[in-house]
Amino acid sequence: ELKVMCAVETKMPGFFSKHAKDWEDPHDDWGTKTLVLEPNELSYALGKKGMTRRKLAASSKCIVEYVGCTVHLSGTYTERKRAEQYLGWLF
Repeated sequence: ELKVMCAVETKMPGFFSKHAKDWEDPHDDWGTKTLVLEPNELSYALGKKGMTRRKLAASSKCIVEYVGCTVHLSGTYTERKRAEQYLGWLF
């Protein structure tokens, strides 16, 4: 679903991201957290050819996808918190 959202957002900028806000699923088992980034933060967090995104995902064991300037962190509560912490280290 996130990959499709990313593809749609690329073709139609603002389709999903214009109403984006920080949000976290309250479930401990599996959920998604969204964080809205500034455009300059996004390019740094994404990295060259998406390498930083892939490293964030691999090290946190969390699914990390960008839809516009919104980062979606999907996984267990622990994985989401770890990914958010690693993302915070970048800025």
